[in-house]
Amino acid sequence: MKIPLTRSIFFTGFMATGKSRIGSLTAASLGWKFFDTDRLVEERAGKTIPEIFAEQGEPAFRAMEVEVLREICEGGPMVAALGGGTLLNPGALELVRQNGVLINLYARPEVILERVNRKQDSRPLLAGLDDAAKLVKIKAMLTERKPVYDLADFRFESGEDTPHHSITRRIIHRLQVEQLDPLWVELGERRYPIYIEEDLSGHADAIADKTDCPRHSVIASDQMIKAAQGTMLEQLRHALRGAPAFYWRGGEQEKSLASVQKLITWMLRKNCSRKTTVYAVGGGVTGDMAGFAASIFMRGVEFVQVPTTLLSMVDSSVGGKTGVNHPLGKNLVGAFHQPRAVIISLSALSTLPHGEFLAGLAEVAKYAVIRDNGLFADLDQNAAAVLAKDPETLRRVIRTSCAIKAEVVGRDEREREEGGRAVLNYGHTFGHAFEYLANYRDLPHGLAVALGMRCAARLAVRLGMFTAEDEIRHNALLDRLELPRYFRGRFDAEKAWEATGRDKKAEQNKRVFILPRRIGAVETVVNPPKADVLAAFYSVLEHPPTASDSPAETTPGAGA
Repeated sequence: MKIPLTRSIFFTGFMATGKSRIGSLTAASLGWKFFDTDRLVEERAGKTIPEIFAEQGEPAFRAMEVEVLREICEGGPMVAALGGGTLLNPGALELVRQNGVLINLYARPEVILERVNRKQDSRPLLAGLDDAAKLVKIKAMLTERKPVYDLADFRFESGEDTPHHSITRRIIHRLQVEQLDPLWVELGERRYPIYIEEDLSGHADAIADKTDCPRHSVIASDQMIKAAQGTMLEQLRHALRGAPAFYWRGGEQEKSLASVQKLITWMLRKNCSRKTTVYAVGGGVTGDMAGFAASIFMRGVEFVQVPTTLLSMVDSSVGGKTGVNHPLGKNLVGAFHQPRAVIISLSALSTLPHGEFLAGLAEVAKYAVIRDNGLFADLDQNAAAVLAKDPETLRRVIRTSCAIKAEVVGRDEREREEGGRAVLNYGHTFGHAFEYLANYRDLPHGLAVALGMRCAARLAVRLGMFTAEDEIRHNALLDRLELPRYFRGRFDAEKAWEATGRDKKAEQNKRVFILPRRIGAVETVVNPPKADVLAAFYSVLEHPPTASDSPAETTPGAGA
């Protein structure tokens, strides 16, 4: 991903921390000019820095530094390596703040000493000292200058074990990420960003730095993603310094405690610890399992969602719900465990099968019905562009969908408030019943939710909550988005009814349904009549029961 940088970059730090080398590499990578202020002062004075110090003193040298700094700032974006003490002068700091971003490079005192001795540098501030005295002087000067170095916008260690080109890449990626405009899920101290760009796989390290994720990382994905997104996974692994990857076979049938146990065992064998970050790369199944594993490994480690399907981008990757299925129901075993970040690369959708793309569109349509009449109109008017995966249209509807979920989750993280997070379950009570009837194999979650939305709209009409005209608009949008009209699996009315009471949203034999009041607004309905619920199920059967077997149309609002 190319994100143009527009402000100059200034490197500060103690002597021998790599300012000139890393600065010149950064400038070359950006195609910018590079300046070393120490060298410019020497050229201007016609003397070496030790000679300037000896003949004119440090104040004169500092004045020259400010003058050359002012001149190079007039030429547009560039990279400059500042002298070790440049920022001790308030005038120099002001120039830097006005013209760019300040980066502090640092290294351990022992590393600095070894570098100074290796290059046989004639450093005036260390002249005439033996190694022991030099080390003492280095530590004292670092302490003295720490308040100034702490003014930097970013800090990067130039350690002995990290190549300069790797540091350069990290710096550029971090500055690019700083220019992005993420959405935020507001959860107080646990707030986290949602990044949505064309391709962010190579910037995972910068996002990890920004969100304070432990740098020891592992990737959890599945074989299908590996086959479809191999290049993206390799870019991600490279950005995360060669992070090892674990792969499930993939599919809803693998969403179990046994699969989570496999990942945990693998992590233990890879010597993972409390300071490990798990990157969940894939669809909702992978995100739910990897997130659940992260929630219980060592009593909880950080994880980052990297969704690769539209469904996971707009739904499961945001909000912190993690878990696995149980033979008696979907997602009945799990935990609330919020990610540190969500990284959405739109390029991943290019390899997504059409059916899986449609499954994600169901969740997008859900957000429009529950919260945003404007999104509903956008989808209605631009359905063809959405289906064609037009990048700007997708970016817009995905961002709007994520913003709606982020707002709802921020107000009701654990689904405890009336009318709070529960509204996100629109279509899900019916949808989970369809998934149960399909044995969690033959009906993708999103398509089950689409059928569930049709059922919910029909039930709302039967209960007199929703107009027949709005139901027509509601279903017409689903049709325009090519979402299914019928459940084609084997339907058992009693099993369907039982499933609505076994859903994880049910409480003490209460059947909970989220039903539309109008486009853009929904409410919770508890224990609607069985006859009306079954009638709603029958409305999406290609061959519903005969009139004599169907529930009577006696409820207010029926007949739509």
